[in-house]
Amino acid sequence: MSDSAYIFQTVRQAARIEEIIGEHIALRPAGRELVGLCPFHEDRRPSMYINPGKQIFYCFVCNSGGDVFRFVQNYHKMTPGEALRFLAQRYGIKLPEFRPNDPGQQQRASARENMLAAAAWAALWFADNLEKPSGAQCREYLVGRGLSTDTIRNFGLGAAPDNWTALAQAAVRAGVSEEHLLGAGLIKRRADGSPFDVFRNRAMFPIRDQSGRVIAFGGRTLPRAQTPSADAAVAAADSGDGPKYLNSPETAIFNKRDTLYGLDAARQSIIRDKTVVVVEGYMDVIACHQVGVTNVVATLGTALTEKHVTLLRRFAQKVVLLFDSDDAGRRAADRAIEMILKYPLDSRITHVPDGKDPFDFCMTHGPEPFKLLLARAPDVLDYKWQQIGRAMDAAPSLAEKQAASMTLLRLAAAGLTDPSTDPIRRGLLEKHLADKIGMTPDQVRKIVRQMPRSPDAAPAGNSDTSTAQAVSTDKLFAAEEWIIGVFLNHPALWRQFGAEFDLGLFTAGPLALLAQRLMGYLEGATDLEHCSIAEFIGTLDDAQLVTLAVRAQKRCENVVEPAKNMADTQAELRYQRRGIIGPPGADAAGEPEEPAARLALQQKAAQHGLMRRQLGPRPPGR
Repeated sequence: MSDSAYIFQTVRQAARIEEIIGEHIALRPAGRELVGLCPFHEDRRPSMYINPGKQIFYCFVCNSGGDVFRFVQNYHKMTPGEALRFLAQRYGIKLPEFRPNDPGQQQRASARENMLAAAAWAALWFADNLEKPSGAQCREYLVGRGLSTDTIRNFGLGAAPDNWTALAQAAVRAGVSEEHLLGAGLIKRRADGSPFDVFRNRAMFPIRDQSGRVIAFGGRTLPRAQTPSADAAVAAADSGDGPKYLNSPETAIFNKRDTLYGLDAARQSIIRDKTVVVVEGYMDVIACHQVGVTNVVATLGTALTEKHVTLLRRFAQKVVLLFDSDDAGRRAADRAIEMILKYPLDSRITHVPDGKDPFDFCMTHGPEPFKLLLARAPDVLDYKWQQIGRAMDAAPSLAEKQAASMTLLRLAAAGLTDPSTDPIRRGLLEKHLADKIGMTPDQVRKIVRQMPRSPDAAPAGNSDTSTAQAVSTDKLFAAEEWIIGVFLNHPALWRQFGAEFDLGLFTAGPLALLAQRLMGYLEGATDLEHCSIAEFIGTLDDAQLVTLAVRAQKRCENVVEPAKNMADTQAELRYQRRGIIGPPGADAAGEPEEPAARLALQQKAAQHGLMRRQLGPRPPGR
C-alpha cells in the first residue's frame, strides 16, 4: 500500500460516517440504518440512508453515494486532499506537514485551496491586529457593545487598521501571494497595478462555511480621525468611509446567496433543537450566542433565498424569522414569507418590540425574554393575516377589502403553484387560506391558479443532481449487478468463485469497468476478511462507479445463502449472454462447447475492451 493510500485508510478507519453526516444534516433511525434529507438534491422526503456498519451512504432519489470522503467532498465542494485534511483534523490525526507557502506545493495546490489559505491567514492577521495599538479603537467598540473576551475569540473578530496597504504589506512579509489575496477579495489594484486593502478602519467579522473554513469577511466601519488621506487618488475613488457594513465580493469560495453567517457555530444546536432562528446582522447572531441562544444565523446583506432555505432544511424542521421592526425589516419579512411558504417547514415570524434589534434586546433583557419572544412567534400566514386584517378593517370600501385578501393569496401563490410543493402541504395551505378569507379550498385553488406566475419562476429540480448514467433493468444488468453486489457484501466468497469471475460476460460500459476494478481490488487484497465496501470505493476516482458500487451493495446486502446462489447467477448470466455473443450448442452451464463458439465469445469480449480470465484455477501464487 502506498503512503498516500495508507494515510487515507488510516483516516477512513478513524472517521465515523454517521457522526460526520449527522453533524451536517438531521438524522433519525430507520432499522439498522439512519435516514435524513439528502443535501445533493431538492429532497422533500428523507431519501438518504446511512449504513454505519458498512460506513457508506446512499440516496435512492439522486443515486449519490459513497464513503465518508465522498460525502465531505460533495457536501463542501472539496478536493480529495481537502477532505482528507478536514477529517484528519476532526479526528485528531496528524498528517504530513503541508506548507502552502512552499513554491512547489503552491504550484500543485488548486486555486481554491490557495484562496482558502489566504483567507485563513487574513483572519489570523486581523485577530492579531485587534490586540495591537492599531486595534485599540476597534477593541473599545466591541467591548463597549458588551461583547466578552470569549465571544470575541470564539467568533474570531478582528480589526482592519486605518491604513491603505497594511494587509497587503503584511502578506508580502508572510509570503502570502498577492494573487491569492486578490482572488479571495481582500485586496484590489490601483491603475498602476499596485495593491491596496479592501477593508480599512473596520471591525472584522470572519465569514465561515459550514465546516468552519474562512471564506469571506464582513467589516463594520469605525469612526475615522479627520486627517488627510496619504493616497489622494484612491481616497477620492473611495468616497469616504463607505457603507456601514461591507462584505467581501463574491469569489470562487464565497457566494452570499447560499451562505449564512454563524451556521458553523449554530449547526449542532439547530440539529439538537430542530429549530433555527434567522436574523439580519452579524452582531445580532453574536449577541444571541453570547446569552446562550446558539441556534441563530444571519443572512449576509441579502434577502432569504431558496438556497438558504434548502440549506436550513437539512438541519431544522422549524424556522423562526426575526427581523428588525423598521420598514426595511418588514419588507424583508414579506419577501421571506413568499419564498418560504412552499417548503414543508414550520415557519414563524416575529419582530423585536420597541424598535430595537435582536442585539439590543438580548444584551438588555437576557436569554429568557428572548426565548419567550421566539416561542410566541406566530405562523407566517397568521402574522400576515393580522396585518391584512387591520388593513381590511380600516378599508373604506369593499374593493379595498378584496384587494387586501388578494394580497394574502398572492403571498401564498408560490407555495401553492410550485410543482415541487408536497401535495399534503399544498392542501393544508389551501384550507388555511380558505378559513382566513372565508372561502372554500376549491375557490382558493381556482383563484391562485389564475394568477400570473413570477417571470423568474422555474420548474423545480436540481441541475446538479447526480450525473450517474441511467441503467437498464433487464436480466443482463440485474445479474451483473447482483454478482458485484454479493462480492461487495461478502468479499470472502472471492476465494471460492473468483476463479470463475469472467469479465467477458459483462456488458461493455460502466458496470463492466466496475467489475474490472473490483476484481483488481479483491485479487490484490492481503486479507479478504477485512475488505470493505468503504475501502473499495475509496479506490475509485469516478463518481459514477461509486454510485454503481453503492447501489449494487445496497441491493444485495440481505441476500440469503449468497454462496449457494452465486454459481446459479453466473450460469444465468452466461445463459442470458449466450443469445448475444454465443451461438446455440452451449452446455448446461451456459459455456459454449465448440471451439468456434468459444472463439466468438473471446472476440466479442475483445471488442468490448475487457479483460477475460479463462475459466479454471488461478495460476500458482494467486
